Amino acid sequence: HHSLDDRLRASVIPRFRLVSGKIQSLEPHGSGLINDTYKLSILREEKEGEEDVVSYILQRINHEVFTRPVQVMSNVERVTKHLAEKIRKRGGDVNRETLTLIPTEESSEEAQRYFVVDDQGNYWRMYNFISGATAYPIGKGASCVQTKDGKLINPFREAGAAFAQFQLDLADLPPPTLHETIPGFGDSAVRFDQFRAALSNDLHGRAKDCQPEIQFCLDREQESHVLPKLLQDGKIPERTTHYDTKIDNILIDDATGKGLCVIDLDTVMPGLAIYDFGDCVRTATALAAEDEMDLTKVGFSMEVFEWVAEGYLSKAINFLTKLEMEHLVLVARMVTFTMGLRFLADHLNGDVYYKTTRENHNLDRARTQLKMVVEMEANEEEMNAIIQGLRG
Repeated sequence: HHSLDDRLRASVIPRFRLVSGKIQSLEPHGSGLINDTYKLSILREEKEGEEDVVSYILQRINHEVFTRPVQVMSNVERVTKHLAEKIRKRGGDVNRETLTLIPTEESSEEAQRYFVVDDQGNYWRMYNFISGATAYPIGKGASCVQTKDGKLINPFREAGAAFAQFQLDLADLPPPTLHETIPGFGDSAVRFDQFRAALSNDLHGRAKDCQPEIQFCLDREQESHVLPKLLQDGKIPERTTHYDTKIDNILIDDATGKGLCVIDLDTVMPGLAIYDFGDCVRTATALAAEDEMDLTKVGFSMEVFEWVAEGYLSKAINFLTKLEMEHLVLVARMVTFTMGLRFLADHLNGDVYYKTTRENHNLDRARTQLKMVVEMEANEEEMNAIIQGLRG
């Protein structure tokens, strides 16, 4: 591990335009399953009146997942600049309410560059570090959390509202459309085809040990075509979508208790906007961790569903169409189902996409998602009633 650390210090970090000073620390940061993330702190050379330590987030883009890292960076650059402009116009704090990319030393006024490629072909980028804010992890079904500064908040409502605001802010992103960084990413029909391929290849002979899960998925193939078809036929408009709206991708301000900043922008691309609502519901309403082995603990919280819906619709009611509104309950179930499909497919493929730390890790993850689907199916009427009520 030291060699990587040394390599970063010698040949990656110096290529970014940072404050001048000494590296105080470089530590792994966060809990992402895809990219490698570090927090870098620099002890400033004497500067009167400014903070002594300046921190950054250094990230390696996983180019096995994001096979077109240059396009990813082009998207992130356009999104963060557009958000900064919006925040500036409404008198917000640009340094805290959006991620800010740090230019590289190679940058010039005409050509800003925001990533470096190391000698091993890895792509690295640097963001400002947003302090005084916290990401609240999944599986903590508490309605009321106290921030570090003692504010009482409902992180679910805040997250729902922040993701909707994010979509609202990007609604007028000027053309061209963003790159589709992972083709078919949020398309449940495409994911179903990938699952079928994994099943027919059965490269590791694992299918025989998860027949009930496989059958459960096969029984729901029709439903997985509904939303992609509505989007394809233009019945639902294509909008800028985040595509990874787990509740811990929102930073909540410790001082105000308000949703502050949306992070993890690699999957932002054109698509099905209500997917973001569905994915937020999937991750926020879970009563247990995504890889909980004891399925009796796994379930769906109706209460949290209502909070996320309240937060999301408080902003989204201003831009969603009637047809999008009518599919909010289905999309929550479909995103959850699709995650189950993806975990199950990865299990059948021999765990090539998601990091695993134990045998059958992806199968356990698939089972939690599919159990959530069962519970959402059982609660469909009540969920619809909640959405109806909020639509007024």
